[in-house]
Amino acid sequence: MLKVLKGKVVSGLGEGAKYVSMPIYNILLTELLDEPPFPGTLNLKTGLSYRFLIDECPPSHIRNIIINGVERGGFYYWFGDIMKSRDKLTVLVLRPFLSKHSEDVLEVVSSVNLREALDVGDGDSLEVHLICGVLPENA
Repeated sequence: MLKVLKGKVVSGLGEGAKYVSMPIYNILLTELLDEPPFPGTLNLKTGLSYRFLIDECPPSHIRNIIINGVERGGFYYWFGDIMKSRDKLTVLVLRPFLSKHSEDVLEVVSSVNLREALDVGDGDSLEVHLICGVLPENA
């Protein structure tokens, strides 16, 4: 099942790059994307609580883990695509369990700098096609 998610690009808190670059998250995201993630996230304000989205479009998730006595937060994730001209960019849409964002902000991760690849900035609209409750064929 697919879900079309619409939102506006918003600036983040500057922590996406820090987390994407941490070895544990970098390894997980590389495995999910099949290539290393760009060190940063694109924040998408959807106007829709991630809790509602979970009910409508079930995600996969990574549980919290403890490494050297420090708890690292898990996250919900959906595979998705963003159309750019006639090409599709494969992305992961994330909602970290320990997010400091409002409930209607999701983080989008890709192997490329999405702001540059999509030529978008704050306030621009984006549409992401989410895959609900199943893994893509190549996973």
